[in-house]
Amino acid sequence: MKEIGLRKVLGSTTLEIILLFNKTYLRILTTCFILAVPLGYFVVKNWQQNFAYRSPLYWWIFAIAFWGISLATILTITFQNWQAATINPVETIKTE
Repeated sequence: MKEIGLRKVLGSTTLEIILLFNKTYLRILTTCFILAVPLGYFVVKNWQQNFAYRSPLYWWIFAIAFWGISLATILTITFQNWQAATINPVETIKTE
């Protein structure tokens, strides 16, 4: 909250702050997704080898999971940062 307060004092708009934090979290989310998909695919394929009937593993399952998690992340980060960016910056900085 102090960082957001300082950015507001230095002239950033609420939209700029929200976009900055969303871009950061989306980069982290994308990196984790790129690392997790091959690992998840490998684990599920090996796990299914023990069953007589195997269900196919489609690429769109991973895409839906990514979009769902991305949506939840964006909504959460946007809401939290919007709350922090709309309060008076003096209130967050004065505790220094």
